[in-house]
Amino acid sequence: MVLRSTVRWMLVAGTAALVSACAVGNSSLGDDPATESQASSVTWTDGQPAVSINCRTPGGCQSRAVAVCNATRGNFTVLKMDNMPTRGDMTTVRGPASVVIRCSS
Repeated sequence: MVLRSTVRWMLVAGTAALVSACAVGNSSLGDDPATESQASSVTWTDGQPAVSINCRTPGGCQSRAVAVCNATRGNFTVLKMDNMPTRGDMTTVRGPASVVIRCSS
């Protein structure tokens, strides 16, 4: 009986983790709870517009970049990348992750 409830709980937890990991990011600028990221428009050093994304979870910046660049089928160029997270690292030690991208065709 305990084994059955444990297996059921693990199945539910695994499904929830999979759904959150495969969440589609918000294509508009601002805060996105699904990818735990924040996107804003910036002007890059070359005077051209770009998108700055700050994220708190592994894969959050990439998911958000693909969503923001949806008009170009998710194609983007990374202009700057800082403190990109990996699974198991310590965010408090690493600091917040950020990336600056430009959508490209």
